[in-house]
Amino acid sequence: MNILISLFLILISFSTALSQGWYPLSNGLNNTVTEIYFVNENTGWLCGNDGLVMKSTNGGTNWTQQSSNTFFTLWAVYFTDENNGWISGNNGIILSTTNGGTNWNSQSSGTSSDLWYVHFINTSTGWISGSNGVILKSTNGGANWNPQTSGTAQVLYSVFFINDLTGWVTGNGGVIQKSTNGGTNWFSQSSGTSSLLHCVNFTDTANGWITGFNGIILSTTNGGANWTFQNSGTGVFIRSVDFVNSLTGFAAGDNGTILATTNGGVNWIMQISNASSHFYSLVSLNSMTAWTSGENGAIRKTTTGGNELRHLDLTMLIEGFYNESDNNMTADTISVYLRNSSAPYNKIDSGNSLTDSLGNISVYFSNAVNNVNYFVSLNHRNSIETWSSNSLMFISDELDYDFTSSAANAYGNNMTLKGIHWAIYSGDVNQDGTVDLTDLTLIDNDAGNFLTGYIITDVNGDGLADISDLGITDNNSFNFVGAVLP
Repeated sequence: MNILISLFLILISFSTALSQGWYPLSNGLNNTVTEIYFVNENTGWLCGNDGLVMKSTNGGTNWTQQSSNTFFTLWAVYFTDENNGWISGNNGIILSTTNGGTNWNSQSSGTSSDLWYVHFINTSTGWISGSNGVILKSTNGGANWNPQTSGTAQVLYSVFFINDLTGWVTGNGGVIQKSTNGGTNWFSQSSGTSSLLHCVNFTDTANGWITGFNGIILSTTNGGANWTFQNSGTGVFIRSVDFVNSLTGFAAGDNGTILATTNGGVNWIMQISNASSHFYSLVSLNSMTAWTSGENGAIRKTTTGGNELRHLDLTMLIEGFYNESDNNMTADTISVYLRNSSAPYNKIDSGNSLTDSLGNISVYFSNAVNNVNYFVSLNHRNSIETWSSNSLMFISDELDYDFTSSAANAYGNNMTLKGIHWAIYSGDVNQDGTVDLTDLTLIDNDAGNFLTGYIITDVNGDGLADISDLGITDNNSFNFVGAVLP
């Protein structure tokens, strides 16, 4: 019983996480989490004040504390893989690990300046930026750190190299410095602002972004030769930015602010974090999965690109795949579309789902909106396209619909009765909207060639094309079965 209850709670938690967009994680502590970093969907680390270092091996659901042997604030953590990582912090602290943080070893920085950010391009070569214009470089994994001349005495809050030659640092006073020779020489770029610039991120040598005070987001498409202000839609301190490609990125900052863009920052969309704490750090694994962290132990994660999803629970049956005598259907994939409720009934969103043996499917949509009417249309590899009889709406992110209980639940009553349940018509092998001689010919050819497997001419789901598939299709062809649409 306890196991069943646990599984039930996990399912509820998973469903809630999907619908929330950004959902809370807990490390069990209230320390400020200054940096969070994941190398894959499971393995990540965080650091913070009082020497906090923790690791997760399940995407942030659970965290295990690791020993840093310091009580100084640790500002940044970076890993190149599951084993090799570095941490930088106050008073010149640098820590490194080669075993995923089981052991953290102190490295000599040669400075007592606070070290704000660390970035490596491989297990050997990396840079650290800090107060008083400090830039350090290592070419042997941190065994030796060598100072570079930054050309500024400002606090440098962020460093980012796209390869072993080309990189940028940003900091107080609107400072942007660039190097094209691995940091041997640094030269200034014009930011157009004197405000603090806190985080820099590039996807290639041309496309980059910087965030900072007063809602500042700067972008460049030419390696920083020109920086352009983007409209963030907020005036808060945006502390962190991370792009997964030249179009898709996230940013996070004060007062629980999370922003997202899918067009390189031409438009930034405010996303719901359900947090009021300041976010210090954000890392994105791909366009769907990202984490952010900050004050009071606040951690948020998304697996939906930050979008709050609408959930459709649907029941439908496929004529050829359903056996009414034992109320069992061969499972198969269904494509579900949401369409505008008025002509020309454009597709708004779509999703694919594998049915269970009773025809139940569950689909999540990112573009749907609550309290707006949509038609639901079903598409299956060799069945007639079937629409809901009326437009439907999501209420509080949820919608349930059952095609099987009545023919009237399909537009034009366009279903067939199988026992006591209604099913969508089978036999539209070529997906032209009608069941006819063309479909019969395709089945006959595949049957003659003894084709088996996951094939479109397998109308009854038994894994081969044969006379039983011809029977279903021939009957529907004789009755002029076709799609009935608004």
